[in-house]
Amino acid sequence: MADPTEPLRWTRAGAPTLADVRAYALEVARDLDPGSRYVRELLAVIDASADVDDYLRRLSDAERTSEFKQDGSKASSGERGFSWVDDETWSEMDVWERTLSNLLTGETRMMWAGDGAPDYARLPEVLGALPRGGRVLSVPCSTGKEPFSIAIAALRAARDDLSVTGVDRQAAYVARARSGRLVAHHRDWAADDAVRFLVRDARGRATIAPQVLERCAFEAGDVLTGALPPAGAFDLVSCRNLLGYFRGESLDLAITHVFARARPGGVLLLDPFVADAPDMRQAQERIRAAGLVRRWPDLSFFDVPA
Repeated sequence: MADPTEPLRWTRAGAPTLADVRAYALEVARDLDPGSRYVRELLAVIDASADVDDYLRRLSDAERTSEFKQDGSKASSGERGFSWVDDETWSEMDVWERTLSNLLTGETRMMWAGDGAPDYARLPEVLGALPRGGRVLSVPCSTGKEPFSIAIAALRAARDDLSVTGVDRQAAYVARARSGRLVAHHRDWAADDAVRFLVRDARGRATIAPQVLERCAFEAGDVLTGALPPAGAFDLVSCRNLLGYFRGESLDLAITHVFARARPGGVLLLDPFVADAPDMRQAQERIRAAGLVRRWPDLSFFDVPA
């Protein structure tokens, strides 16, 4: 395994300059909230760097990311991406993926740990009501913990017929999810029955149990381009930590592509921020225009009109 602090083998033609990296960050930022501190903070890291290798060393700084790794609510100084993964996954990411991971979420926690817990408590009930052979889409899936969590909730609901597809723009995340090896987090084991579904190997690393992994599939995709699995193919679509990053035309595109994946009569699970925050009125207007009906007032499950 490569040392994540070593200079990378560039995957685009030639070795990029710091100006290339900055231009890429600004290209991504055009789709995002113009007031995002994540963009501002990452640009500050780029501008403080002597060259691309120095920039990558800063992004890989364990001391800078350690506090954020333990508690995602802590403010970072722009180096968020390495906080969500481990050395193995990080070493597989090129400069563009590492940059993107500091602008968009790469969160890797089981849904029962943290903000997802209230939604997760209702998931067995929602999944239990889906038709036989039901299909679930999780986008973005990061390194797999949301799809794994959904598959576990399905097993808790005695629904071993359900399948879960995870989609992410980051190739390294998709590869890690397919492996079934969990990026370690101290709250992974917080569920009372976690030992039924998580397995420790001889080195103490956690792997998702085979009966969970076999119900999950992972693929690369992009909500902005619509490069996603077929429209109308899913009984439940979960998009809990992505739409809130976008604004304007990009938000409209992302909403259109995500909403279209749910079948008529299906269910959408969205981020509470998207459903409720004043900053997200554009998304809330789209929710109303689509005729989505909120199932519970304190959660973000929406029923899709049949």
